[in-house]
Amino acid sequence: MVNGAAWDYWVPKFFERHCPTKATLDRYEDAWKWVALWLQNNRIHSPRQLTYRLGIDYLEWRTTFKKRTGKIVGRNTAILELKLLSLVMGEAVRLGHADANPLVSMKIRRDRQPKKPELTDDEILEIQEALRDEPEWMQASFEIGLHTGCRLRETRIPLSCVDFRECKITFPSPKGGEDRAFSIPMPTVLVPLLEKLKTEKRSYTVEFPFQPSRRWQQFFIKVKKTHLCFHCLRVTYVNRLRRAGVPREAAMRLVNHASQLVHQIYQREKVDDVMQWRDAVRFPTSRNQAAPVLEAFASERILVAR
Repeated sequence: MVNGAAWDYWVPKFFERHCPTKATLDRYEDAWKWVALWLQNNRIHSPRQLTYRLGIDYLEWRTTFKKRTGKIVGRNTAILELKLLSLVMGEAVRLGHADANPLVSMKIRRDRQPKKPELTDDEILEIQEALRDEPEWMQASFEIGLHTGCRLRETRIPLSCVDFRECKITFPSPKGGEDRAFSIPMPTVLVPLLEKLKTEKRSYTVEFPFQPSRRWQQFFIKVKKTHLCFHCLRVTYVNRLRRAGVPREAAMRLVNHASQLVHQIYQREKVDDVMQWRDAVRFPTSRNQAAPVLEAFASERILVAR
């Protein structure tokens, strides 16, 4: 007889109902593999056995568990997986497999992520040169990401969403799902690449291999630029839009940022960027000009002293 409360009986069905896109489903299933391994190792066969103390223990187990490669994951990854387990426990309560969710509102602070750097001109040229020896999909995704600021997954654009007549590109499945679909003007520099792909009757601009993010990570290690990642292209694009004088609202529209707070995270002010405003605020430069202000200040000090 099948135990209806067993994790593998109802969790996969919950993910299928809950996840709005296949990409989200894939992320959930990949994270759940580690949670399921931990549950099995600790003989936690049903939601009623899970406690707050066990949940806290997951962080230590996950951040010390070595993969076959000898690597371990960071604390933030473990926290995200623990939050997924909390989400699953919420569903367990709704289904009657548990009386309460011991992991709700755990208030675990994530480690602050280091800011992703902006690419310099020299780095861009060096990467483009190194990519000549890499698969075509990497070359195409780099150029699309560089000139649009889109995320790695978003560089896989259906060619049917590339409109050469109106010179625009539509991203039908960006981060956030189809509801966040948006269009941008087609960057002139990308026209030859997109026309070539269209002529070759491709369905998509790129076809990803297994774990494309990992392939990029390996590439940056290979070219001795481990401080970089593909998402640095997005940081670079947002900053160059700002330096080109593009209004914030237009820049947010181009990179599909719905929140000004999120958009500001990508902006990196340098000294040279604000040099033009160094004398924007003027103050009196002579004793006579400053006298009224100084006299008022002195009078106020006398009154206070009395």
